[in-house]
Amino acid sequence: MTSQNNMLRVGLLVPSSNMTMEMDFHRELPEEIEIATSRMFLPETTKTAEMVMIEKWLHRANLDLSTVKPDITVFGCTSGGALFGQDHDREIMRQIERETGSEAISILSALSEEFALIGAKKLAVITPYVQNLTDAVGASLGEDGYEILAIGGMGITDNLEIGGQEAKNIISFIDKTVNSTTLKEADCLFISCTNLPAVRALPEIRNRFPGVPIMTSNLAVLNAVRRRFDKIQLSA
Repeated sequence: MTSQNNMLRVGLLVPSSNMTMEMDFHRELPEEIEIATSRMFLPETTKTAEMVMIEKWLHRANLDLSTVKPDITVFGCTSGGALFGQDHDREIMRQIERETGSEAISILSALSEEFALIGAKKLAVITPYVQNLTDAVGASLGEDGYEILAIGGMGITDNLEIGGQEAKNIISFIDKTVNSTTLKEADCLFISCTNLPAVRALPEIRNRFPGVPIMTSNLAVLNAVRRRFDKIQLSA
């Protein structure tokens, strides 16, 4: 990993219709972390569209990012990484590393770091996705050794609609999907999707479900980036 003046340059790969992740990165990370964003064409949040996004547009987005020489590149699509399991996600990261010359972090890899740190083994999961994408996320987490106590998706394919969800909508869906007994048993409530505005909604969600550890896609990868930045600061 390279850095100048204790800076860290992060390349951010997001679906073109994602309205949330880039804003979360600029809002939540310190100024010393530079962010360069590249978009991958995605007109709708479906399995077919995400497969095309990865097969056709990931390479081009990587090449664009390679020109700013990032230290880290984040693959900012939870369901896209989970489409065909953990090996698929790791192959995406290998491609990113080859084509950008940087360390790659995916949402699934960031979640592995987070769940290990908090000791989470049993998860309750909600997503904004249609069923086959929700199933893919659940299967990928299960493949990584986590027990999925409950999982449900909102069934939304319009990514702009996903990005427009308010805290009250997210909370209402959690209430409908995960009963209180399951929440008490879960080590963590995971809210999937980099476009769902869950980071901004966290204060309200935590207030509604006190005592329940909560993780989101964007929070997991923001924390992963912060840890790498902290290492630079300590070694300076």
